[in-house]
Amino acid sequence: MTSIAADRPATVRTRAELRGRATGSGILAFFAVGWTGCGISDLPSTVGLALLAVAGLTSVTVAALAIRNARRAATAPEGGESARGKATGRRFGLVVTAEWIGIFVAVRILGAYGYTELIPSAIALAVGLHFFPLARLFGVRAYHLTGTALCLIALATALLVPLTGTDALGTTLPGFGSALVLYATCAHLLRTHTTR
Repeated sequence: MTSIAADRPATVRTRAELRGRATGSGILAFFAVGWTGCGISDLPSTVGLALLAVAGLTSVTVAALAIRNARRAATAPEGGESARGKATGRRFGLVVTAEWIGIFVAVRILGAYGYTELIPSAIALAVGLHFFPLARLFGVRAYHLTGTALCLIALATALLVPLTGTDALGTTLPGFGSALVLYATCAHLLRTHTTR
């Protein structure tokens, strides 16, 4: 299979890998709605609600496809790696904990110094950075692209807000940009879900 971000070499995916991809796409779709909510905060309410509705329907569709894929995973080889699965779960917990600590610290510092318009970009940066260890942990090389795109959105926002003097960019750019990146990642996870 050829793609910009091809994952592991052609192998048969295990049940745990397939279920993990399904779960991952569902989680990312949930957060994509949250990022859309951030993006609409400075838009007229009618436009914002319409975009939020589209995001909600998109996420429901992704969740339905993820559930379908998780059920289909029952026919995949088991893999017999329960110890590795527990270690992966612990590492995942550490990555997510580090991400949330980073977000908390960034929000406190930016708030204390009066740079609240940069909080969404700081959160996008922390989220982007957490995808790099996840790429290795879960063997999903596409997460490198996800992380890079989110970090670039964060940096572009941090540069453009002060340069343009437009505080609305501080929510619009990271909100919609991050949502689109997460939906693209969902599409990749769902598309490469099947065994090879």
